[in-house]
Amino acid sequence: MQIYLLFFVSIVISAIITYSLNMASLREDEEKIISKTTFLAQQSMLELINGNTPRIQTLIKNYGFLRVDKIPQESLIIYQSSDTLAKMQIFKIQQNYGFGLEYLGESYIAQKDFKEQLAFGIHLNLWILLDFLVLLLTFAIILAILHPMKVLRNSLEEFTKGNYKVRIKIPKEPEQALLARSFNTMASKISKLMEVREFVLRNIGHELKTPISKAKFALEFIPQSPNKEILSKAIQNLDVLTSQILTFEKVQEGRDLLEFKEFFVESLVLETLSQMFISEEELEITIQENFKIYGDLSFLSIALKNLIDNARKYKSGGKIEVFTKKYKKGFCLGVSNEGERLQREIEEYFEPFYRDKKHELTQGHGLGLGIVKGILEIHDLKLKYDYQENRHFFVILFKGE
Repeated sequence: MQIYLLFFVSIVISAIITYSLNMASLREDEEKIISKTTFLAQQSMLELINGNTPRIQTLIKNYGFLRVDKIPQESLIIYQSSDTLAKMQIFKIQQNYGFGLEYLGESYIAQKDFKEQLAFGIHLNLWILLDFLVLLLTFAIILAILHPMKVLRNSLEEFTKGNYKVRIKIPKEPEQALLARSFNTMASKISKLMEVREFVLRNIGHELKTPISKAKFALEFIPQSPNKEILSKAIQNLDVLTSQILTFEKVQEGRDLLEFKEFFVESLVLETLSQMFISEEELEITIQENFKIYGDLSFLSIALKNLIDNARKYKSGGKIEVFTKKYKKGFCLGVSNEGERLQREIEEYFEPFYRDKKHELTQGHGLGLGIVKGILEIHDLKLKYDYQENRHFFVILFKGE
């Protein structure tokens, strides 16, 4: 699109420049014609004063002028001079220039058609046409050079949409051929990796969830013992990890999985709490603003649930606060809990499987905040973190209507 715009602008600028140059040339030619006509008029006036009319006829014939009876009515008087005995006028009508002389009652008028000298239109059109052809040729060469890049861009766009079978035809030009082969090699390798990934994701739910469910069921029949409690925690841990990995992988696939619709933030909070086992003593909810959200309710509830679970795991005391309120030009949904200041920058905690040494013994896998980050990114939402008065604040920012 930018190339086409550049081509159009180039044509317009070239036309303006060509027109300006031709207009300047036209003015210069017109000044020469007026100067020549004035000189001829002065010479003819001298002959008219001397009474040598035949000489005037010879002069105007040599200059290509023709004698006329009178100055045309619509003529523009360019210059005139007069005294008690003589009067001289230089006039113009269309592309005709001429002069009128009067002396002691005698007059002499002559004019000439300077159409050929002032015919700049043909030259202008030829210059514009030539300029257009040069620009068109340049434009065609640029398009030919950029065509492989356009093909590569289109192929990359198709590849990002999930068409992993897309390949580029190998051109004859060596550099372009190298680029095409590199893309095709990359596409083939990534395609194989994506096929394996999709196969694993399709089967991991069944292959892992089914044994975990059977293990939970069999666990009920094992007599109570310390080993049973350890086994129960291990199975539950494996179940949570499997669910988080599946969710994390789905989030990485982006917006294609989302079902966008409009709902109130209160619905999001209720949907999230319906999936959790948390007592009223642990949680305090404050809905100051029940604003509307446009997004995927299921995925956003996962994000909010992970923020609440994160606050639940790492709080040092007090209640977890879930709140909504106005924020600058929009609204926010936040989760807050008491706790010690983080040892590292908050960005590090959003990395998958990251956990600092202080919380290595805390149950979890370090995927929660990574999932939150991914879900908010595909919703074009921002997450703001702050630490004030011994409390952590994770706040999701929404734009106002």
